[in-house]
Amino acid sequence: METIKIAWRNLWRNKRRTLITSASVFFAIFLALLMRAFQLGSYDLMVHNIVHAYSGYFQVHETGYWDDKIINNTFEYSPELVAAIDEVPEILGYAPRLESFALGSYGTKTKGVMVNGVVPDEEDNLTGLRKKLVEGEYLTPDDDGALVSQKLAEYLKTGIGDTLVLIGQGYHGMSAAGIFPVKGIVHFPSPELDGRMIFLSLPTAQSLFSADNMLTSLAFNLAESKNYRQVAHQLKAKLNPEIYEVMTWEEMMPEVVQQIESDNGSGLIMLAILYMIVGFGIFGTILMMFSERIREFGMMIAIGMQKIKLTRIVATELIFIGLLGVLAGTAAAIPLIYYFFLNPIPLTGEMAEATISMGFEPVMPVAWEPSYFFAQAITVFVILLMVMILPVVKISRLTVINALRR
Repeated sequence: METIKIAWRNLWRNKRRTLITSASVFFAIFLALLMRAFQLGSYDLMVHNIVHAYSGYFQVHETGYWDDKIINNTFEYSPELVAAIDEVPEILGYAPRLESFALGSYGTKTKGVMVNGVVPDEEDNLTGLRKKLVEGEYLTPDDDGALVSQKLAEYLKTGIGDTLVLIGQGYHGMSAAGIFPVKGIVHFPSPELDGRMIFLSLPTAQSLFSADNMLTSLAFNLAESKNYRQVAHQLKAKLNPEIYEVMTWEEMMPEVVQQIESDNGSGLIMLAILYMIVGFGIFGTILMMFSERIREFGMMIAIGMQKIKLTRIVATELIFIGLLGVLAGTAAAIPLIYYFFLNPIPLTGEMAEATISMGFEPVMPVAWEPSYFFAQAITVFVILLMVMILPVVKISRLTVINALRR
């Protein structure tokens, strides 16, 4: 307790030196928190867009379907499967799908399209499909109409009420052909999706492809998104691996994971450079502090203070300086991060267009997670502990005569 009192008093004997050193820590933690918040926020938005645009947090397929996406690799939508899913309480809902490719035609125009048989309400709960409707009406559970993506509708020159012809291959070689009135037009930010998507109600799609009660996938939504790996593992343990495979969005889209990891690595390098600069700044300040106080240290040793006790006092001073900087930097960053968490920065111009073209919302969000606040604070204290080695070594080697001559 006495060491703490002496260290605290020593700090304010030279306020300028203390404030300069604390300021370097302040700006380090402040900038690091802002940088990390925006970086992690961009990853969260990317994952959210991927999950809620199509994939869900994880999917169930027939074993082998993901490597060979053909209509024959389907599974039965059985009561046993539904019962196994219902045993996992974390699952908020799921979207049954039957997906395949076909030729879409209207008039003299023909194009390869992706046909999605969906349960309208469940699909809307997962992907917000209803919000993408720009013209016409949304599907009903037993609808015989179709939703057509906007760019595809423009290419085929079809509109609401027109009749769309779909021709393809059905289940086990059956022919698949049908005519469907265009009931609505939906718009996707991604040009690739917007140019080829057609949605039918699930019973209508199953009838088209002669695949009664069959599905190509079940996409899952969760109440607590951070536990999706554990929930996927729970469901996987309940299903027969010879029939079903359970895949998280990361397993289905490894290229996105690689992109995030690569960007995260570059962000960590930038943080490391920032901390290196700050570390050298703190090191220089402490070196200057030691040079200014070397006569003081020599006098204290000369009147009987043990070097180990003097070392503890100086170390405690540095801990106080670091604590002041970390608390001030965190206190300054939290309101700003929380504001941008509630009000993401909108992107404009070419950057916004590029973001929309990739299917993402044109904003710069921030992450609001306690984990990275603690991580940055711990990193700063580790830097201080490393810098603390200098005064400890200097004091242990200090001789009274040389110190008093300064």
